[in-house]
Amino acid sequence: MIQIKQAAESDIPVIEDILADTVVWLNSIDKPLWTENQIKWARLSRDFDISDFYIACFDGKPAACMAVIDYDPEFWADIPKGESLFIHKVAVKRFAAGQGLSDALIEHAKEMCVDRGICELRLDCHSLIPKLRAVYERNGFVCVDEKVLYGKYHTAFYLCEVYDTNHLYHYYEKGTPPFRTLTSLPFEEAKAVMISGLADKTMFNDLQPTWIDNFLRLRYDSDKTLRERFSSIGGKPARTSPVYFTLGANKGMKTWFEEPAWIKIPMSEFDADTVSFTYGDSFAVFNEALNTGEDWWGQIYKYDGIMRVIEKYGFPEDPPYNMRNKIFPEGRHINHCLKFVEAHVWSDEVLNKYRTME
Repeated sequence: MIQIKQAAESDIPVIEDILADTVVWLNSIDKPLWTENQIKWARLSRDFDISDFYIACFDGKPAACMAVIDYDPEFWADIPKGESLFIHKVAVKRFAAGQGLSDALIEHAKEMCVDRGICELRLDCHSLIPKLRAVYERNGFVCVDEKVLYGKYHTAFYLCEVYDTNHLYHYYEKGTPPFRTLTSLPFEEAKAVMISGLADKTMFNDLQPTWIDNFLRLRYDSDKTLRERFSSIGGKPARTSPVYFTLGANKGMKTWFEEPAWIKIPMSEFDADTVSFTYGDSFAVFNEALNTGEDWWGQIYKYDGIMRVIEKYGFPEDPPYNMRNKIFPEGRHINHCLKFVEAHVWSDEVLNKYRTME
């Protein structure tokens, strides 16, 4: 049986022992990774707090460890703090080799991503140890780069996209109420709110009034289409317009706001007949000019239906972009990109509970 716990100060000798066991083994097979000094707490404490470490016990005995941090300027300098989690110092004692300890630790790190609303997990490892790389690759990591660091350390850099299909995420501006929808208002009132709201946001200060008119008309029409399509598959929308969410966390959505905040709600709290989904941004999904023939174009789903689509296709393509800094996919309008699995909540029953928690 495998149990994982966060390390405490009293576990420092345990961590040193696990890492030392790995050093001895790797040296014995002529694949050195760390020196004895590098795995002493005096050295580790320069880069990690004790709370960064997690210990896996096998049948009650400490057997493996890892460190997980949310900022790694030494190896991943281009990734802002909090945008990804990073795994380091994965080690398994020989008596527990082959018992799934590495897989369990990696799964725990993925769960940490979900808990924090983070959708990327990264690590670096020795690029010349195929068995080590195979462990990460079977757990969903993809090599994104290889380098020789400091002229001697052959290093592979890995990324794993962490997809959470059990929670809906709603993004909004910190300091403002969540779950607001422009299209629940009359057109002119919605337009006034939009103009007022954009006035202080430098990322939108070059928008013209005609763009706002066109955007709102598209939004009202889209909401009407979504409601009609959802009703046609047995949905029971109580609202005239939905509150928008994504299925799982989405990095790009945070860039739509100056100070992003988000609320994560378990899908299990919702009545499945009050939540609809599209396989991507509904602006793109219902744009016939973009249709490339897959069966999800122009379709709306309940939760079980979208899960079947995800099982078949994976998550939608989500090209890197940043609305705040006006960085967009080359040659593509951002509204023509799928980006995420979009969710539409058509009832206030669950939302009201979270409104009172704000």
